[in-house]
Amino acid sequence: MECPAESGGKYRGVKRGDRPSIPFWTWDTACDDALIEGFAGLRWSRDASGARRWSVTQARCQRWRKWVPACAAIAVVATASAAAGAQGVTERLSVALKKLPDGRASAGACVIDPERGETVFAFRADEPMTPASAGKIFVMSAAIAALGPGFSFETVLAEQGADLVVIGAGDPGFGDPELARTRGESVTAPLERWAETLRARGRAAATGRFVVDDFIFDDQPVHPTWEAADLGRWYAAPVGGLCLNDNCVEITLHPGDRPGAKPTWSVTPPLRDTIRLINECKTGKGPTPLLHVDVTARGYRVTGAVSKPHTFESVATFDPTLTFVDAMRTVLARDGVAPTGDVVRRPVRRPDGSLPPDARLLAMHRTALSEVLSRIGRNSQNLFAECLMKRLGYEWQRRQGWTTPRGSWESGSAAIGEALREGGVSTGGLTVVDGSGLSRANRCTARHLAETLAWMSRHPQGRVLAESLARPGEPGSLRTTMKDLAGRVRAKTGTMRGVRALAGYVTSASGKEYAFAVMFNDYAGSSSPYKAIEHQFCKILAAELP
Repeated sequence: MECPAESGGKYRGVKRGDRPSIPFWTWDTACDDALIEGFAGLRWSRDASGARRWSVTQARCQRWRKWVPACAAIAVVATASAAAGAQGVTERLSVALKKLPDGRASAGACVIDPERGETVFAFRADEPMTPASAGKIFVMSAAIAALGPGFSFETVLAEQGADLVVIGAGDPGFGDPELARTRGESVTAPLERWAETLRARGRAAATGRFVVDDFIFDDQPVHPTWEAADLGRWYAAPVGGLCLNDNCVEITLHPGDRPGAKPTWSVTPPLRDTIRLINECKTGKGPTPLLHVDVTARGYRVTGAVSKPHTFESVATFDPTLTFVDAMRTVLARDGVAPTGDVVRRPVRRPDGSLPPDARLLAMHRTALSEVLSRIGRNSQNLFAECLMKRLGYEWQRRQGWTTPRGSWESGSAAIGEALREGGVSTGGLTVVDGSGLSRANRCTARHLAETLAWMSRHPQGRVLAESLARPGEPGSLRTTMKDLAGRVRAKTGTMRGVRALAGYVTSASGKEYAFAVMFNDYAGSSSPYKAIEHQFCKILAAELP
């Protein structure tokens, strides 16, 4: 039974001086107002100072004498039981976190009861650590609070005189393969719909220029603290105001008509002018085909041999805007509606985000914030987190009155910090340099994560965050793990070399939800033992918390 008091959860009985025949008790644990009122005839009242006090009438004094010993016994049993349970949970969790496989490794954990705002468990909870992708919790939560769950990214197709204009929104969902799959369409479907719009408006054989406005973000496509070994990988794709296919390309080799012949190749999305590929592959048996990404030369090289079509894993493109423009012109050309003039990159959007008077809207592609959050929380899609962070920065600059707002990692970090502080999260020592957690310069504590989750649990729209997180046994980053906790855990994973973290919500046997975070840093070798500790951590919480 729970009955939170106004002053630190402390309940006191009637003082001895108030009625000579009534003994003095102190309840330091939860009690039940209705129980005490019904059995003892007590009522809350306020004295001259405004403080709450119990009061009892003379007529009910005998009932008070009869039931106080029973109530006291209940309180004592509840106190002992709760204390024993809490101590047992604390001991078991502490043991699990102290006995790490690598003596050089460090751990931190925090569990918070969002309803009461109380820390249930803390183990080095204030030790700064690298969160990896668990740090996505910060950008997701800030977006829910600052943008609202009804927000959407809106990429605009317009005309300005004879010019065809595309205005980027920093939308990572434009042509995203996973969103396209759920809709049963290709990654170029949005561009194909635009081609239909232009054909219906009679813009065939347009002679105007192709104007591109991607100035919603700054000109820094990759974060300076990302590791060089990550650049060119799909998970470190460059960030841009215009995105397509997660700012990646998939290259497919097609064997020639005879052994030894050079294979042909194709690319998704369809590109004509912006991809440089050196083909050193051959048709037939031989070494496994490999794709090499040359970040410096901004090109690709394939080696090995193929006897059947072979598609390589996605790799990052080098210039998101140029890739978008190339793919769009390729798709529009198929329908004869591609502009034949030069490509011009210039700002079109006004500072308030609206179109200038001489521009006319033709079409708009929208991606809902809920879709972006789901891709971040369940699939840990890095580009989505980075675009969301920069978009937060853009909106923050607009609120600050900037004349030419352009979202950046710096302004995004300011927006995240502001949102968290307004939500009551203590941000001292918190460093958020990117949205995805790919940078090792990100630093946070387990308490930072747990407090943010607890804040979202109380936030009017915070349920959107919980719905966006991965769940055991379901598609996402927890699909193959913790299946025995299906329906009891929703969490964001975080993994990189020497780093593992898990942060989210766990539901106890009584149905009560707790916010938790557990982090490991500086270990060598496999992350599997720490994954097992995460599992055990959640099992203890789910089984033993009230």
